[in-house]
Amino acid sequence: MRVRSRVAVVAAAAIFGVPLCATGATFAALPSGPVTAQTVAAAQADATAAATASTNAARDAATAQVALDTAKQKATDTANAATAAATAYQANPTPENQAALTAAQAAAAQAAADQATAQTAFNDKSAAAATAAAAATAAADNADKESKSFASLNKGTSTEGTTSIPDTDPFPDNALHSDNVQVVGHVRGGFGATANAKTCPAFNPTKCPGFSSLNFVHFENLGYDVLVANGTAGLSIWSLKDPAHPKWISQVSATDLATASGQSLIRFWEGENMTTDSRRKLVFMSRDEGNKGQFIIDIKDPWNPKVLNYSLNRQGHTSTCISDCRFLWSVGGVQASSGPTAPPSPVSITDIRDPLHPFVYPLFGADLRRTGTTSGSTHSVDVDFDGVVWVSGTGGVRGFYTEGVHKDPATGQDRVATPYAPIPYAGGSITGNDATTRPDSAYAFMHNAYRFPNPIGGKPGGDVMLVTNESNDTNCATAGQFLIASLTGSHDATDNVSSSTRLERLAAYRTAGKPGEFHGTVPGVDKDGKPIDVTVGDCSAHWFTVKGDLVALGNYEQGTRILDISDPRNPQQVGWYRVPARTADPSGKPDMTSSDTAGAYWHDSLLYVADYQRGIDILKYTGAPKGEPTSKTCWNSCADNQTIETWKTSANGSAGGSVPATLSLTLGGTATFGNFTPGVGKDYSATTSANVISTAGDAALSYSDPGHLTNGAFALPSPLTVSLSKSAWTAPVSNDAVGVTFNQHIDANDALRTGSYNKTLTFTLSTTNP
Repeated sequence: MRVRSRVAVVAAAAIFGVPLCATGATFAALPSGPVTAQTVAAAQADATAAATASTNAARDAATAQVALDTAKQKATDTANAATAAATAYQANPTPENQAALTAAQAAAAQAAADQATAQTAFNDKSAAAATAAAAATAAADNADKESKSFASLNKGTSTEGTTSIPDTDPFPDNALHSDNVQVVGHVRGGFGATANAKTCPAFNPTKCPGFSSLNFVHFENLGYDVLVANGTAGLSIWSLKDPAHPKWISQVSATDLATASGQSLIRFWEGENMTTDSRRKLVFMSRDEGNKGQFIIDIKDPWNPKVLNYSLNRQGHTSTCISDCRFLWSVGGVQASSGPTAPPSPVSITDIRDPLHPFVYPLFGADLRRTGTTSGSTHSVDVDFDGVVWVSGTGGVRGFYTEGVHKDPATGQDRVATPYAPIPYAGGSITGNDATTRPDSAYAFMHNAYRFPNPIGGKPGGDVMLVTNESNDTNCATAGQFLIASLTGSHDATDNVSSSTRLERLAAYRTAGKPGEFHGTVPGVDKDGKPIDVTVGDCSAHWFTVKGDLVALGNYEQGTRILDISDPRNPQQVGWYRVPARTADPSGKPDMTSSDTAGAYWHDSLLYVADYQRGIDILKYTGAPKGEPTSKTCWNSCADNQTIETWKTSANGSAGGSVPATLSLTLGGTATFGNFTPGVGKDYSATTSANVISTAGDAALSYSDPGHLTNGAFALPSPLTVSLSKSAWTAPVSNDAVGVTFNQHIDANDALRTGSYNKTLTFTLSTTNP
């Protein structure tokens, strides 16, 4: 039994190069991990170093200019002298004048060559100065944005507001559901009353719309969360002081949003994967109509929300925070008139660290099908527990590193991944759900995805992908399905992937034939305006979240479905919930709006259901627990506000417990030697740390051959050495810190190549007594 982890050891002989975006423009290196005072200080240090490098490069360019001017003057003087010598020789061709002419001509030729050399040096130094100046500007801008993001962190108001909005929509006393689902609450929030506001993707839009998505923001000073929901009426906000019975406390109306964006709100169900920044108390609402972009709303006082900004980009169907909400990745159809032709499976990238001045990068092509085709669109972005960012859309789903050092499959070299220059991780089309190989392209639209973090059904942790295929249909045997697939063979850096690479489809779930399946008719008209009965009962899979081995899945008019995926090749429906339509009767029973579920979201111990027609229903699942819940549900941005409780059960019997076999090795950040100084003999050292957890009887920590630090084809003469503060254990241990020290000797005569020297080592924690 063994577990491995990798750490990159990096040193620089000069200033680190900055990454390039798709257009070749330079941008400053991006801090990774949560925004902290340390990341601000690091960004400022980078800016200071870049400014110093720029000053030095400018001085070198100025020196080269002086040398060039001197060389030009000398070339002119010697050329004039050679002309005079030629004139003298022509007038008096003596041997002495011949020798003087030959010498003058040689001096002129040498001066001309020296001028050419000086010109080349000046050109190089000037270009280097321009590059350094651009890098300094980018680094200063990066530091400024990191500082502004950190300054915006807050714990929210500590004073509860006193205002609330009446929310009188009736409790669903006619709800249909399995015995293990309880209905504990219902809220309606803002309701779009105009004809345009009632436009939504429903076969039965009797009172459409309610909400296309919801999310949560944690308020440390209040000690509880608030619930936010996105609909055509705008943004509704509820206090979750009583989680089962949200209290509607404020809203940002459609009129407010129209004022902020300068365009009327036609419809708003497109913002169906609303993202939030709990650390800055910001809500982002994407807009897919008119001039596309996103609203940025400050809710640090949730009783008094404020629209900070409406920022434009080229996509607005859904937006998701990544990299601790430094950036948004936005997807959907591209606004073609606002820029160049979109790349395959396009993604818009926006730096939102300064929410008042977002910066939009060129479009990135996720190429979901790996074929390079520009047809189709992207639909959603979801971040997993490892920080891999997954893009779903036409033809497939693919994950990308946006932080850390990883192998770039395009070059075979390790480099830093950023949100604007990501590195492909894995994914692609799913066998049997691929528009490039099947004529029925309805099966090819991948709606959203979740990478399962734990081992399941014989599959290792991180291998199983859960994906919804959206295809709206009232025939539940052919409508969009919930898919389970394997990433095996699709990893860009380690597998032999190509345009034909497909994810193995392990299973597919549909509501056809399952308890709770719904079909009905409502009055309608045909294309000629004649009355007909319209079939209702949309069956397509939609947004879902995961708790343990249970999936809560929104299925449009089929309501909410709870699936047990502990056997990923044979998922089982274990619970369901749906509200049928009801007309008020003389007994006093009120009208009841039927379900048209957008998504179901585990949060703490409850399920919050966003419904296009109903608003929000709050459910509690009382069935048998399955799997081990993680600390976060990890949909959308995988933020800390997406919390979840462990299963709570009770039973009579003896107490006991077991400890699963565990070997865990976690390495600290990249060990960096800093700058090597050419021509100076010195021993350099760098450190990082390792955290060891072992339930084995013994354990040993080892590492691969350190070899030599390399910079492309160049290697340092002296080998890299490694020392560990501890490398063996004779008993179980938890969170034992191990110091890892790297040493590098540089001789005074060692030739150093400009650029970054690095070496990636593999550390292995193993046991002979598991």
